[in-house]
Amino acid sequence: MDLTSDLAVDSATGVDVTLPVAGPGARSFAFLIDWAIRTVLSVAWYVVAALLHNGSWSIVAPLVPDAHWFIFVVAPPASIYFLYHPVWEVATRGLTPGKRMAGLQIVARDGSSPGIGSLLTRNVFRLVDSFPLAYALGLVTTMYTRYNVRVGDLAAGTLLVYIRKPGAGRAADRIRRLSGKRTDDPADAAAMADDYRMLAHEVAKSRRLQCDSRAHEQLEATYALAHANLHRPAWHPGYALLSLFRDELPAVMRWLRPHVLWATALFILTIIAGYWMVHTYPDLIALFASPELIATVERGQLWTEGLLNVVPSSVLSLQILTNNIVVSLFAYCAGFLFGLGTVYVLGLNGLMLGAVFAFTGQHGLDDDLFRFVVAHGCVEISVMCLSGAAGAAVGEALIRPGTATRAEAFQRAALQSGKLILACVLLLVGSGLIEGYISPNPAFSLRARIAIGLTYWLFMLALLHGWPLRWVRSAATA
Repeated sequence: MDLTSDLAVDSATGVDVTLPVAGPGARSFAFLIDWAIRTVLSVAWYVVAALLHNGSWSIVAPLVPDAHWFIFVVAPPASIYFLYHPVWEVATRGLTPGKRMAGLQIVARDGSSPGIGSLLTRNVFRLVDSFPLAYALGLVTTMYTRYNVRVGDLAAGTLLVYIRKPGAGRAADRIRRLSGKRTDDPADAAAMADDYRMLAHEVAKSRRLQCDSRAHEQLEATYALAHANLHRPAWHPGYALLSLFRDELPAVMRWLRPHVLWATALFILTIIAGYWMVHTYPDLIALFASPELIATVERGQLWTEGLLNVVPSSVLSLQILTNNIVVSLFAYCAGFLFGLGTVYVLGLNGLMLGAVFAFTGQHGLDDDLFRFVVAHGCVEISVMCLSGAAGAAVGEALIRPGTATRAEAFQRAALQSGKLILACVLLLVGSGLIEGYISPNPAFSLRARIAIGLTYWLFMLALLHGWPLRWVRSAATA
């Protein structure tokens, strides 16, 4: 079912800008090219790095991989594969090699270049589009939605259009020269505005004559490019980050406050419930813990003892970071199911945490477990609650869109909550380092662990509410 049609964008001249929207076939072709490129690059890095690491014609992982294996052989190809799209799209404003070769580009719904927030949001939602396998959901939505967009495009307010070659002439040459570039010359800006009005007049006249020629297509392409250049948002990554952490994140936290409160209350209540269940009926621990964990605790040991003797801190941090990010993204995306996924994820994790603490307490190990968890757990658990609350807010927007359409409400909620998810990922980096280097290290005292955990948790609050940057702005204005 092809719902492709030209996107008509209002303009200041009164003459709509028409953009030909790419269909599922063109989108799939571009994706396959990008997939082939990132796969080849990832495999090439792995093979070369593995050969250099092993010092022989073997690319098989060692029986006991060391930190160098994970840092130089495993981590770079994984980063290339999973960060290919967000890095390329942010760096080139949506023109990955695959899209360029397929003649496509990402645009906002107003025909302009998308901002950094929109590009990052559409890539966060790749996790949703990939359900249940091989981007099946994304492919289906491109077939049955207007303008052939996937879920990530719906959330970010973007779509893919064909790149058309502008025509010849002085105006077209100037537009091509200034396309994607910044100019401080007032003459260029004035000439660009004049070209825009002139092209609008020519396009309107050509449409009245119902021209269907190559010259008309080039005229439409030149007019669309002029519109995109004039409506291109400012591209200042430093200022965008400053604005994100100083103004936008605090606004998101105020918007999410009710959801954060009930998500936190749910998590605390399920911790209490899990603790009571296992404390009252000890055999129920089998519902929440693996047989290996149960056997280890019954021997009077925590499963975390001697962890650094088995796995180096750098490797442990990388594994923990990856797991925590996946769990947080899952908690976020699960909330889209009208908040039911948030209840499931937070409820299950809360029950497990309470049950494990009750079980270790029965064997006199609850103090040791608290000693292990306190340094990293304050922020780690908070991030999980924040991710679940953000997902539930998107789910609520689908249930109660208000005066807007469901698509508009979904887009607005996803763009807002996506900013918080970015901050959560950054916070998880610190938690992973703490859990890899400090939590399993017996050299750190309980007092030091509590101080580290509390300090990092206060840093999280300050970051999410923009307190340090707000003080800097107040001092500058004073």
